Amino acid sequence: MRKPQIVIAEPVWDYLHALAPDPRQRCKAALLALPAGDTKQLEGEYAGYHRLRVGSLRFVYRQHEGRIEVFYVEQRRLVYDLLAARIAQLFGQG
Repeated sequence: MRKPQIVIAEPVWDYLHALAPDPRQRCKAALLALPAGDTKQLEGEYAGYHRLRVGSLRFVYRQHEGRIEVFYVEQRRLVYDLLAARIAQLFGQG
C-alpha cells in the first residue's frame, strides 16, 4: 500500500516555523509519519476529520482524494473552540 501524500497548509507551516527548534522537529517528524502516530478520528460536528497530538499541540487533518490535508494547528486548550470557524472558512461547512 502506498503512503498517502501529505499536504500541509501554509498557516500550519507558519506556525511550525515560529516554534523553537526541538518542538518544530518533533512536529515535522510526526506530520511526516501520518497516518501513524497519536491520531484520533473526531466525532460529532467534526466527523470526517482527524487530529494528531504532538505534546500540547493538536494538528487537524482530513483524508481526501488519497491525500492527507493538514489544515489547522493550535494548542489543545484552544483548538476545538476555534476549529469550527476554520472548517467553515476552508471548506464551506459548519
